[in-house]
Amino acid sequence: MAKFRAKARAVELLGKGQIADLPTAISELWKNGYDAYATKLECKLFLDSYKDNKSPIFILSDNGFGMSEEDILNKWFVLGTDSKARNEKLKPEFGLKRRVPMGEKGIGRLSVSYLGSQMIMLTKKENQIANAFLMDWRVLENYNFYLDDLNIPLFNFSTSKEFKNKFRNAKADFLENLNDIDSNIWDEQVELKKSIQDDLKSLIIPNFINEEVIEKFCNLENHGTLFVVFTPNEQLLDFSNKDYIRFKNNSSLIYLRSSLSGLHNDLKNPEKDFNTNFLILDASGKYDLIEDFFTTEEMKNTDHWLKGDFDENGFFSGEIKIFNRREKYTFKPNRPPGKTPYGPFKIEWGAPEGSRTSSMLNEEEYHNLDKKLDLYGGLYIYRDNFRVLPYGRTESDFLEFEKRRTLHAGLYFFSHRRFIGYIDLKRDQNSNLKDKAGREGFIQNKAYREFKDDLIEFFIDIAKRYMRSSKEKKFDTFRENQIFEIEAKHNKQLEEAKKKNKRTKKAFLAQLKENLEDLELLNNDIDELSKQLDNEVSKLEINYNSYNKVLEKLETKKVELRSLKILKPQGIKVTSRQEDDYMTYQQKYYKVDTTVQMCVKVVNKTRERISTENLKLEYNEKYRRHIKYLEKQFLKYQDVSKLSYARIEKLLKDEKEIQIEAFTSQSSDYSIQDNDKNEGIRKKISLLENLINEQNET
Repeated sequence: MAKFRAKARAVELLGKGQIADLPTAISELWKNGYDAYATKLECKLFLDSYKDNKSPIFILSDNGFGMSEEDILNKWFVLGTDSKARNEKLKPEFGLKRRVPMGEKGIGRLSVSYLGSQMIMLTKKENQIANAFLMDWRVLENYNFYLDDLNIPLFNFSTSKEFKNKFRNAKADFLENLNDIDSNIWDEQVELKKSIQDDLKSLIIPNFINEEVIEKFCNLENHGTLFVVFTPNEQLLDFSNKDYIRFKNNSSLIYLRSSLSGLHNDLKNPEKDFNTNFLILDASGKYDLIEDFFTTEEMKNTDHWLKGDFDENGFFSGEIKIFNRREKYTFKPNRPPGKTPYGPFKIEWGAPEGSRTSSMLNEEEYHNLDKKLDLYGGLYIYRDNFRVLPYGRTESDFLEFEKRRTLHAGLYFFSHRRFIGYIDLKRDQNSNLKDKAGREGFIQNKAYREFKDDLIEFFIDIAKRYMRSSKEKKFDTFRENQIFEIEAKHNKQLEEAKKKNKRTKKAFLAQLKENLEDLELLNNDIDELSKQLDNEVSKLEINYNSYNKVLEKLETKKVELRSLKILKPQGIKVTSRQEDDYMTYQQKYYKVDTTVQMCVKVVNKTRERISTENLKLEYNEKYRRHIKYLEKQFLKYQDVSKLSYARIEKLLKDEKEIQIEAFTSQSSDYSIQDNDKNEGIRKKISLLENLINEQNET
């Protein structure tokens, strides 16, 4: 009877050979952690400057339910064991809600070989003993090895000391794979054999791993799985350079962030039950490569927004908002009648305008969103709230938004990078959308092709129906009917800001010139007072009346100095000469202030020689002077406030008229007509309510 036999390299082909890139490998292993009900999915790259570390070490971990020795032997090391594991994972752990398992083929665990060749896996169930096995994945490159020839040392431990001893034995056991006393399986790969032997013999686990990882892992209540990689992948070694990490425009860093950010669908449900981190640790501390993702508020508050459902027949029904206008939106793709092969799904997206001048977002909101769009902009696909790679990445424009924009940007509004959105799939409803073997997207089967075609048609319909605008030709779309007014309002605000900045600059330069003369006079006065103070305190017996007169003058000059302090207003542009004048003024101001502070120190020291009665007099005099100063200042404020109240009253009156006019104008499209029926009136009431709620929120 004929039987299949598998070479050991088949494991490498199914693991490392099937994984597209580093982020995909990490994502696959984190999926396993998610299936194990982990609440913390983490990567740590320890650099050679961290404590007693000699070379970079990478750890990928989860705090899921972990594995027993039986689980490792009967599940982890048995490829394709999907159904039994999936049935177990259907049971919620640690008080969490039920999770739909991400694993499909039972080979995702093999992507660990992509992280690096030499590694040890640690795994532990709660209140059970810890287990570990040692592996060097380069052994699988020997095409003479059969799977059943391979010896992988597996051991358990309950203390870090026990781990050290058994790890030493595990190294010796693994080296047996390289002995060829009874065979010649290494004859053709001598260099590979020597490299594995040398690396394994020189492998020493740093103390910090024993202290920070092994000892903590041995705690009875601990649970989860860790992969400690001693020879990290070259892509991981790129991140061992801290300058490389902090260089914001680094393409590898951006690629990693865009791939590992937003793994949970925060856009649909911000309350997730797990967190992800990718930490770089060195002598200076730690740095997290995964930054904040988009929020639901950021998506909904963009200039344009849509939310709705595609049903099993491919018909879309939902709501769309273009600037300030909302309405119910339906779409029917050009397809044969009947159920689609891809199944029903939800979609929601937000898209800002391409420039600040045509956006309704304020400057700060637009700037913050713009930075995130550069990093994460795109349309993401989630299956049961867990991200499907590579969708959402910069290069993964699977709906060809940019291709259409190059043909006609005015007609095809959408841009892949200027986009926040998600497609929400379910494993049981969209089972025909299947992952490729390398997890780099969906297989291009009939379901995917129709899914893609219908979505492209959907976005083209929205662009043509709502988004088209042109200064040469009238399209009468929601966007066109509002954008020119928004741009005009923005330009008006810009002009007003320019005028205001011009006035501010003029006042600033005038004040600088005027105050400079006063500052020079004040400098002379304070220098003279400083001399007088030194003279008074140098006497054996201080004449308090003379000394107090100097203090009174000094207090007056301190108030004058504060009134001469100038800060350059934000937003104004000055010439280099004007900037030099400002810096010169600042230097002179702080020179005078330094003299004042020296006088204050002298006064503080002199108080030790002043009698109690005279100190009381000084206290009372300071108290009286400040009350008088406050009364004088608030008289000035009252005069200013009267003028300000008058201006505010006028602004409120103008704004009231603007709001009423805007509401009247925007609601005119669905005002009640004599021939309106009940259904039409109900729809208009709903639209009116949306408009009212929107205006109340602004």
